[in-house]
Amino acid sequence: MSGRARELLRELVAIPSTSGDEAAVAEFAAATLSAAGLEVRRIGNCVVARLARGGGPSFLLFSHLDTVPVGEGWTHAPTGEGWADGRLHGRGANDAKASAAAMMTALIEEARQPCGEAGELLLALNANEETDNSGMRAVLAELGLPDGAVCGEPTGLEVVRAQAGLALLSAVWTGRSCHAAHVARAEHGNALLLAASEIAYLPRFLSPGAEHPLLGASTIAPTVFQAGKRHNLVPDRAELVFDCRLAPPHDAARARDVVAERLPTAEVRITSERLKPFETAEDHPLVRAALGAAGRARATGSMTLSDMALLTGVPAVKCGPGDTARSHTPDEFVLADELDAGVRFYRSLIPAALAALATTETPR
Repeated sequence: MSGRARELLRELVAIPSTSGDEAAVAEFAAATLSAAGLEVRRIGNCVVARLARGGGPSFLLFSHLDTVPVGEGWTHAPTGEGWADGRLHGRGANDAKASAAAMMTALIEEARQPCGEAGELLLALNANEETDNSGMRAVLAELGLPDGAVCGEPTGLEVVRAQAGLALLSAVWTGRSCHAAHVARAEHGNALLLAASEIAYLPRFLSPGAEHPLLGASTIAPTVFQAGKRHNLVPDRAELVFDCRLAPPHDAARARDVVAERLPTAEVRITSERLKPFETAEDHPLVRAALGAAGRARATGSMTLSDMALLTGVPAVKCGPGDTARSHTPDEFVLADELDAGVRFYRSLIPAALAALATTETPR
């Protein structure tokens, strides 16, 4: 099992797959899963494999095949140089092709078992996770929502049951422009100064309420300010963008209300709220099954985003091999022992998750 997963990961890392350019790696993943006898289909550059055994709940394993751009500062080949001293360097080795390789290996091994828990196993290897999450949206639009799921991301095999969401707000001040040469005589309203008179009293960040026990405080941070385009024209518009990292139960509407109260002369609106805060109850059978498979006592929370944000209402956890601190860095790597442990985790989780979901409400 270990050798198979390691070779699979080496091949995945050797295929560049910057977000939006995943066709080659998707073709390889689809061919590998098909050769193992699984039912496979492509949804754009996403790959979906299915293994069904009679009636029962549906359980989705998902990760992503795309990566961020390589960037500067590498001392190892970004497409990998093979395993050396128990580690594999390369863009995506840690985030998140290790999870993808471990999930693929686990599902192939499960398919070779003569019998198993009743239910439907689905594996989705998504495109565009690092950009706009459109791959996961396309997969869910075609498959529908599962009864439960596990998201493969580098968590060090910590079981994550709560994930912060991301919303963006825009505060706009409207004034009246005039030529800068006539400010002493012409009627005008400088939107930049209107904005500054309120922005000056903002704290480092705002928060919409009490801290989450796993994620800490929800934060609303001003990050981008724009006013004026020419030195000789008084600006009639100023805009401040807020980055909102929201823990359950806070949402974009609550964040907007908090900002609007502090900036009474601005028009505050929500510009993005697609990545919702996510949480599965601590006592849900799927969480308990994942903790057992990972050998952990308690679940944790994560401020990093993932496709799990699109599974509102579905019991799910995030758990995978690797270390989140290595993601998006030069000389990104994963350890062989981490990958092997990831395969063991998913192999253990698959039957435990199906059994756990069978005890909950009637499957969708």
